[in-house]
Amino acid sequence: MTSINTTINSSSVVLVSGGGRGVTAQCAIQLAKQYQCNLILLGRSSLTNVEPEWAKNCFQESELKKRIMEALIALKEKPTPLKVQSIFKNISQSREIDSTLSTIRNLGGTAEYLSVDLTNFSALQTAINSVVQRLGKVTGIIHGAGNLADKLIEDKSEQDFEKVYSAKVEGLENLLDCIGIEQLRFASFFSSFVAFYGNKGQSDYSLANDILNKFAYLLQRKNSTCHVVSIGWGPWDGGMVSPHLKKKFTESKIDLIPLEVGSQFLIDELNNNYQRLPQIIVMSRPIISESKHFFSKNQTFRIYRKLTLEANPFVLDHVIGHRPVLPAMCALSWLINSCEQLYPGYRFFSCENYKVLKGIVFDETLAKSYTLDLHESDTSIPNEINFEAILWSESSKKIPQYHYSSKIKLLAKIPQVLSEINPSDRLLKQEQISLSPYENGTLFHRGNFQGIKRIISLDSEGAIAECYVKSSEQKQQGQFPIQTFNPYTSDMLFQCLLVWVRHFYDFGSLPLQVNQIKQFKTIPFDRIFYVSLTIQSKNDNQAIAKALVFDESGEIYLEIDRMQVTISSRLNSLF
Repeated sequence: MTSINTTINSSSVVLVSGGGRGVTAQCAIQLAKQYQCNLILLGRSSLTNVEPEWAKNCFQESELKKRIMEALIALKEKPTPLKVQSIFKNISQSREIDSTLSTIRNLGGTAEYLSVDLTNFSALQTAINSVVQRLGKVTGIIHGAGNLADKLIEDKSEQDFEKVYSAKVEGLENLLDCIGIEQLRFASFFSSFVAFYGNKGQSDYSLANDILNKFAYLLQRKNSTCHVVSIGWGPWDGGMVSPHLKKKFTESKIDLIPLEVGSQFLIDELNNNYQRLPQIIVMSRPIISESKHFFSKNQTFRIYRKLTLEANPFVLDHVIGHRPVLPAMCALSWLINSCEQLYPGYRFFSCENYKVLKGIVFDETLAKSYTLDLHESDTSIPNEINFEAILWSESSKKIPQYHYSSKIKLLAKIPQVLSEINPSDRLLKQEQISLSPYENGTLFHRGNFQGIKRIISLDSEGAIAECYVKSSEQKQQGQFPIQTFNPYTSDMLFQCLLVWVRHFYDFGSLPLQVNQIKQFKTIPFDRIFYVSLTIQSKNDNQAIAKALVFDESGEIYLEIDRMQVTISSRLNSLF
């Protein structure tokens, strides 16, 4: 355990973002009370040096607003409610900041307030440098600045997200760029319990605070002698917690953190002269979710998504006839991922009757929006959830166009595969077939979709292929990230059947449907795996096969039954 020495004393210079008002101001006051240290308080609110005569000694809200209206009328301005509220807010905030500064100075500390936007690096650096010349180098940071823009995610704008994200994340980055981290003895970030538990309407706030948590680990690695802690605060009895929120927390039996208790906890945490976890949560009680279905009866969900070529670079490796096309397995992962996100803790196990009704092409036919309808078909079986899924869009003539459909099963615990196979009988006795499906026009796949490394066997009854798919970055996966189902490695199943069709029919083929997929483990990136294909039926128009995916030891990843592709000479020119 690494020893550290926080050492807060009267010569310490502590920078506190969001420190002029609210909860963070109380923490600054507590620091001054115990150490009579030097405090630099940062905030967006302006500090009025001279208050208007008509506002002095008036503290009742209704009376002060009345005087504001009279002052506006005297200036021949219309006293609109918005303008009156804005002036009232400025006066109230300025008074609170002035009270914070006065309290700190009365307790023996030194305090200066800087009205500055944390996201404006140049202005922030200039402001901090001017104070540091007088007070000395900053030895500690408390980053408490933050904004809220609570809305359901479908109602959030980019401006809402930027408002919340920038204050927390960009603000911290700018602070650390302005101050040499090697000189810091402590750094505390005001995160939130929402980063761990989530909260309705606060997706952006949860994300921004979780980034603070991760930042704490990074900063600790860069400066091992600095006491770094990101505190996931529960709700305080003040600050951003409105009376409405207080009522909600009371109903949830979550006690509010008293201002004195919370501020003293921070001081005690910073005083611990030994290394602790960079991330902690402080609240009266944990939020415990019940181990049962979230919904008491079968529910229907409607989820909207906008697709763009720019957001999904992987489709440029899946081009048919010069047009980027969404792979069938990626479309399936869309359905699976959406189901899993509705029920955290449950994992994809199987799908039935997966159909490609009308593929999605990234050209002028790409819809403005796609709709995924999910209906719970059976919630009576313990630890099992079943969905009926249909993905559709609206044509220019306002007619629904159906793209993909399936039945998805999620389980709380994935069963072990009933049997493993002995791969030696299938692999060691076979000889490699001299085929180059990506080079000879059999397959149209490019880049990371070129996962078939060799065809071990190929006859009228089926085929065996050795596969290896390189990992791709999250950015490359775009809107189709891997959760428990990997669509990029699973794509090899259809590819193997396409190779078989081309070899025996000399025609192109494309996916149509799958009767059933069972997944026991995710097919991984960067590891050799094998696809064993068995033809179940065939004619001049279609081929149907079952397949098994396993590793070198014979452990089974996935089983697929009645995988169907269309066969057509017209497809030859597209590959």
